[in-house]
Amino acid sequence: MKKLLILVSFVSGCTSPQILKDNSDYLYYVIDVNGTEPDASFVERKDAEKYVKEFAEFHTYKIIKAENYTYAGKD
Repeated sequence: MKKLLILVSFVSGCTSPQILKDNSDYLYYVIDVNGTEPDASFVERKDAEKYVKEFAEFHTYKIIKAENYTYAGKD
């Protein structure tokens, strides 16, 4: 029972992995106002805003727009 509880606590975190499309000039990072690391990143701002609304009860987030250095430019 103890192992199950530990497993559930690891699996049920409030963040979920986000898959990035690597073909955008900018990325939108969602960061807790008291945090230093982003909780998620998105290609579209509307997706970042949706994430912020989804977890608004538990966190105070800010959205940061940053240049995507892994994308070399438009094809």
